[in-house]
Amino acid sequence: MVGTFENDSPYVEIKISGISKQPKTIKALVDTGFNGYLTLPYAEAFPLGLVLFGIQSSTLADGSLSHYFVCIGTVEVDGKSIETTIDIQPNCNVLLGTKLLKLLGKILVVDVMNAKVELKSSN
Repeated sequence: MVGTFENDSPYVEIKISGISKQPKTIKALVDTGFNGYLTLPYAEAFPLGLVLFGIQSSTLADGSLSHYFVCIGTVEVDGKSIETTIDIQPNCNVLLGTKLLKLLGKILVVDVMNAKVELKSSN
């Protein structure tokens, strides 16, 4: 799967679905500094009908505490689907983290000089 670069950042298209099972295609920023699965803003998450799993909190880089919902949903990347947790925050970018890439068995190739991003299967 080949992605795109926007403002020097790598993006790929993913599909996300909740209990409605109607997947929505969303462009996600591949964030190698995010060791989680997926983060969505409220505006993208709520219409999907994701299942609430709980509430988490974490300390941000500035020392403040952030509380957010954790939901369960299905994420499809490059034809491979997996059910996973999804962090839901009030205002954020759609972030695809390294744990999700690992869970999906994907290899991330980023060529910043040529503005190319690609996800390859590890098997």
